[in-house]
Amino acid sequence: MHRPSLPMPHPSAAALPAGALLSTLLLLSASAAQTADLVVYDDALRNSFEDWSWATHSLTESGTRHSGTFAVSMRAKSWEGVFFHLAGGFSAAELDTLEFWVNGGSIVGADLGLVLQWNGSNRGSGIIDPYVEGGQVPTQGWARARVPLAALGVSGGQVDGIIFQAWSPADQGTLYLDDVALHGPGAPTGPISVTIDPAQDRRPIDERIYGVNLGTAADFAAAPYPLRRWGGNQTTRYSWQHDTVNSGMDWFFMNSPVDNPAPENLPNGGFVDRFVQETKAAGATPLVTLPTIGWTAKDRVKRWGYSVAKYGAQQDNECLRSGWQFWCAEDAGNGVRPNGSYITGNDPLDTSTAIGPTEVANWVQHLEGYAGGVEDYALDNELMLWHETHRDVHPAKVTYDELWARTLAYAPAIKAQDPSARLYGPVTWGWCDLFTSAADNCLNGADRTAHGGVPLVEWYLAQLGAYEQANGVRLVDVLDLHYYPQAPGVALSSDESPGTSAVRLRSLRELYDPSYVSESWIGQSVYLIPRAKAWIAAHAPWMKLAITEYNWGNDDGLSSTLAQAELLAIFGREGVDIATRWVAPEAGTRMVDAFRLYLNYDGAGARVEGESVHATSSDIDRVGAYAVRATGPQLFVLLFNKSTEPQSVSAGVGGGLVGPLWLYRFDGSQSLGPAGSITPSGGSFGLVLPPRSATLAVGARPASEVELPVALGSLGFEGARPNPLRPGDALHFALPTAGVVTLELFDAGGRRIRILARDRAFAAGPQSIAWDGRRDDASAASNGVYFARLTTGMARRLERSVLLIR
Repeated sequence: MHRPSLPMPHPSAAALPAGALLSTLLLLSASAAQTADLVVYDDALRNSFEDWSWATHSLTESGTRHSGTFAVSMRAKSWEGVFFHLAGGFSAAELDTLEFWVNGGSIVGADLGLVLQWNGSNRGSGIIDPYVEGGQVPTQGWARARVPLAALGVSGGQVDGIIFQAWSPADQGTLYLDDVALHGPGAPTGPISVTIDPAQDRRPIDERIYGVNLGTAADFAAAPYPLRRWGGNQTTRYSWQHDTVNSGMDWFFMNSPVDNPAPENLPNGGFVDRFVQETKAAGATPLVTLPTIGWTAKDRVKRWGYSVAKYGAQQDNECLRSGWQFWCAEDAGNGVRPNGSYITGNDPLDTSTAIGPTEVANWVQHLEGYAGGVEDYALDNELMLWHETHRDVHPAKVTYDELWARTLAYAPAIKAQDPSARLYGPVTWGWCDLFTSAADNCLNGADRTAHGGVPLVEWYLAQLGAYEQANGVRLVDVLDLHYYPQAPGVALSSDESPGTSAVRLRSLRELYDPSYVSESWIGQSVYLIPRAKAWIAAHAPWMKLAITEYNWGNDDGLSSTLAQAELLAIFGREGVDIATRWVAPEAGTRMVDAFRLYLNYDGAGARVEGESVHATSSDIDRVGAYAVRATGPQLFVLLFNKSTEPQSVSAGVGGGLVGPLWLYRFDGSQSLGPAGSITPSGGSFGLVLPPRSATLAVGARPASEVELPVALGSLGFEGARPNPLRPGDALHFALPTAGVVTLELFDAGGRRIRILARDRAFAAGPQSIAWDGRRDDASAASNGVYFARLTTGMARRLERSVLLIR
């Protein structure tokens, strides 16, 4: 895992020219107003506003004040300003008027201006006199000013800086400000309209989008995550023979033996062996990262990449960083000289030994034999950051050609060992390496130019497509991307301040909305999922799309949990096939509810599954709306109130509803649980959603709207033969054309017990898959009736009963 820290714009202390009106790079869609005002200053800065002023000033002026205990004093001279900054900013559509009180002190005809900024760029500016009651800043008295932001040219988008600036080079003297607040245009005049059509925009949802990285057995007891990834920087040089990881730059490029209950049995029983077995026992699918960097930890001894004794003084060492813990090694440096330059020319053999594709294939063989095999493997982790994360063994920046060369070297060796393996690549780190290699450093540089100016991921997909066409061999099966929103305080953060929370919830639109401009250093439309799917469709249409690292905030925040819950709905609607959050939510935290909403919403195993269908909201920045139709009559409606006020929703469902809608909800005051029921009228219903809440409404469509099962003969699904069957007998089907098949078994209670095939390619004609009578956790299934479900590339589901007799 890596989330780069790129420089963020910061206001300069230089004077702003009078009348300056610079256009911002970020023009965002206006959203509906909220009723709550946002106080900037009353006796002190409020609501996470910060003092970035460069004028001579005080926030605790007690002698001259409008109300309360303190006011703001400001020396009005030389274009200096009092600057109130809000990380993440506020929406100028939701808060469109600035109100404050001003006192000119002894100044006659004070020149005071107002400047609004976003990310260091001016959004608008102007002198305040026209907006002050009485037409000018009063002398020795207070007057109220109300400034419509639109009058300064700011009618929407984001603002993170409010600057009261001297509008003259002269030294005018001291003036005063108090009771500064932002106001909205008032509450919306009607409920938010939600429209649902279960017959339109149908797209099967793959349960693997509800996956996580790492986690413990306790975490998996809290929620039945269907996919579990073993990934991150420590996996790049993991030694399966010695059960040792290397942490790279995360911790002094250090080899650390993994705690192992029986190290004498190695290579059997290493951490990944146990990870795979534990994951399977929980009914989940493991995804294992395989090293392609060409190096692995050399033995089961604590070692480090930059010895101070060997390479000289360094800026940091393990003892300094750890606070001189008893276990620290003072000799373990960080590879950075005291002058800030990197140590180069170090010996990789200090920690590591060279390996190649054969050694990696041997590990796959070991996993097949000892841990029962793994279907999903990633081709290493974030290659375009190796020159930083693993610079002690790979200081060179990875290029287009090196990425492809490593794919050509390792993918065939892995598939030769296990032809059924699904390989994930190229495992990007974020925004920059969608488009450029590390050699170009997030710029359209020489490496991209030498490869036709094509974005890196698109070029990679084109190579895969051309290779398969030329050789009849598929090297990579899943496009694997990582993405962390880059707005300050949003990802990997517990910041729940009003500004950051609002940006966190808006930034979900980076996943799908071409009109949304990232409120970060990216500064443009991300459009992540449709962009990636378009590249796949153009060059390698067989590929699945995975986002195996992402994070929209830490485990205990309300806005983080709400964002996580909604992005899972977005993944389903937009057609992501596989996703794993960094990292698994800790058991007992608020974040678990975001996953339980889909995986166990009633506490008794009920799940949201089926096909995403058409659902729209009249105001997506206040309420997000999504819908899922099950194979049977069930319809799931997901509503996310992202505002800090209750929101009324009026919803209409095409085809109608029958019976009650059962409600499940989490919000700021309660964890996920039942929230009563409502009775729709035909296909319409209304709800009032609590502030910052996620609501699941579970209902049923009329029998006339429920599709009958597809005729069994249309796909030739014969089910079990013989039936009853015994362990080792097979289930039979026939495909009219070659396709990809998933075959699953469920018990009589609807719980899936076994995946016999997942996304496995079959030729046209008769096919069969044997069942050994065991569950996914390798335990024996008892005698009884089971159901087989066949899913093809046409997303048609068929069910036949199977009677097992031992």
